Amino acid sequence: MEFSVFEEYFSASRVERYRVAVGDSKVNDFIKREVEKAENRILKTNSKITSGKIIAEQSLGFWTDFFEVHNYKLLKGKPIQIFKYLPSGYGRKEVNELLNNIRRFRNRINHNEPICFKEDNIDFSNTILVYNSIIKILSWINPDIISFISDIDTVIKNIKQTEKLK
Repeated sequence: MEFSVFEEYFSASRVERYRVAVGDSKVNDFIKREVEKAENRILKTNSKITSGKIIAEQSLGFWTDFFEVHNYKLLKGKPIQIFKYLPSGYGRKEVNELLNNIRRFRNRINHNEPICFKEDNIDFSNTILVYNSIIKILSWINPDIISFISDIDTVIKNIKQTEKLK
């Protein structure tokens, strides 16, 4: 499973909540700045700016920032509402921790940093932890997405094959 699938599904699920939550309320400087950056990127392609294009241009960091305490309060707790299947006892803090672990792992991949080594040994423990976090987040949005992505989800299979080579 590629991170792009996670990011795309996560972002798409956020669209309606973003529109409802932001509405006419005061949006902090970070969000304003990111929207302006997206508008500039869209303008550089000579495309028409639409809310859908602005939303599609946002990074995973932009979306995870909604779960930081300040923004969450500013948005009156609306971001958590995309998680229609969030188990009781879980809330903003738990979602924020999972999303930030996923984001940090994705950033390590994007910066070509090692993701499966502990010193000189192959170690997939963090990779599996992040994989399970992705599965949790997606299932909290919509449990059906797990079966939908099963054909392209080869993470565990690839880990098992690699571990056989040790």
